[in-house]
Amino acid sequence: MRSRVSLIGGSAAFTEVFRKTIEDCGVEAGVETGGNGPWPGLAVFEVKDRDGLNAVPGWKGPRPYLIFTELDLAQEELAVLKESGLMGVLSGSSTPEEVSLALNKALFYDRMLRKNPRVPVDIPVEVRAAAKTIKTFCSLLSRDGMFIVTLNPLPVDSICGLVFTPPGGGELRTKIKVLYNIPINKDLNIIASPRDPFKRLVTHPGMAVLFIDLPEGERAAIDRYIESIE
Repeated sequence: MRSRVSLIGGSAAFTEVFRKTIEDCGVEAGVETGGNGPWPGLAVFEVKDRDGLNAVPGWKGPRPYLIFTELDLAQEELAVLKESGLMGVLSGSSTPEEVSLALNKALFYDRMLRKNPRVPVDIPVEVRAAAKTIKTFCSLLSRDGMFIVTLNPLPVDSICGLVFTPPGGGELRTKIKVLYNIPINKDLNIIASPRDPFKRLVTHPGMAVLFIDLPEGERAAIDRYIESIE
């Protein structure tokens, strides 16, 4: 069965040219013209301006997504969108290879999220990186990883240790890998909008991490906890 992508937008460059590129990658693409979702398959949003950009996290639902835009996006804007599930940014100048890579990455994570849902939590965690220890909490949890809230996230691809205790369970220890991070504007001590340095963005600074060597039995215990509160 072919993977499905829903295109949410209206320009010819998006619904015709870009759609053809997606279908050349072996992925079925349908144009969605109304409603607020949920849409079948992976959602790709056409973003024409920053009002549209700011609206995307509220449209997409709790799943990975892509955006198609000609805007020059700042790292701060991308960081906020990544926390809401953004897996890639494409444009009319993206090559078929770039489109295929972004689609495959987003579709993989979409399948993983469907299989392994995540839930909001407030669990104390301890991150151990070399001589540095970070005591904080996680705000999202799944069997495969979590989002750790911290003012000083570690660099992407960092490997370190993690200790945490999920509700109703015993202490768990695992190595983790940092998938992405959301830093803070240290000059202002806020996560600031790149267009308005005094405007606070509603998001947490921190880092998304992947469990590397957590045993399957302990992942199953996390699954049971998630099922109990969904």
